[in-house]
Amino acid sequence: MSQLPVQYFNLAEQNYLKFGLSVIQLIQIGKFYELWHEPNTHGPQEYSQAELLIGPPMQSKTLGATPPIEQVALLLDMRITSLSKRSLLQMGFPIFSLTNHLGTLLNKSWTVIVIDELVTVKSGPKQREISQVYSPSCNLEDCSELSYVLSIYFSPDNLLGITLFSAMNGHSIMFPVSWADRDKVARLLISYRIREIVIWANGPKTLLSNIYNLLIGWNLFPSEPSAKIEIMETSPNLPC
Repeated sequence: MSQLPVQYFNLAEQNYLKFGLSVIQLIQIGKFYELWHEPNTHGPQEYSQAELLIGPPMQSKTLGATPPIEQVALLLDMRITSLSKRSLLQMGFPIFSLTNHLGTLLNKSWTVIVIDELVTVKSGPKQREISQVYSPSCNLEDCSELSYVLSIYFSPDNLLGITLFSAMNGHSIMFPVSWADRDKVARLLISYRIREIVIWANGPKTLLSNIYNLLIGWNLFPSEPSAKIEIMETSPNLPC
């Protein structure tokens, strides 16, 4: 594999840790943005709503997930190309089309990372770096409606730390609530357009059932039985 794809997939691994598993990474190649996928690689662990409600996921269980490139191609009605059976899968669109596609991708809960070419006077290979990160709750290209991130902290003493934050105007609300009074929060959340939820749970695996019950009670759990939920391990290298 050449140097550019290696750089692309290394960045993808880092971005999964920073931004979650629902990441689309677009890299500028000339006048196009491209999305790549390496065949025969395992995707992130995903579980359906029905499976999660049955019980905590087994760490050894790996479920097949449709590669992001296939989901995006279907969503944007585009074609995936490959030079041979073993080569990278590729799809792309002109740079000027990004604005048109952003809304569609963000509405489907994708985080879009854009890697642009740097303008330099030096000869040699093109230099690239991440220029933009768009997420469902942070799209500064469209401020027609405020979107919020909901952060929930589960403490060991049955307290919940709640934070609502909008990157569009910097507005935030923070407050604690006891587990017994959790239903009172649902009435507050109705007033906010929540597009992303971040949960920090420093506890045993049995805490998963509390998380699911909380999201269901607040009407934030996907209603579709086949909806996919990301399960991520916390990296020991990330700050708490």
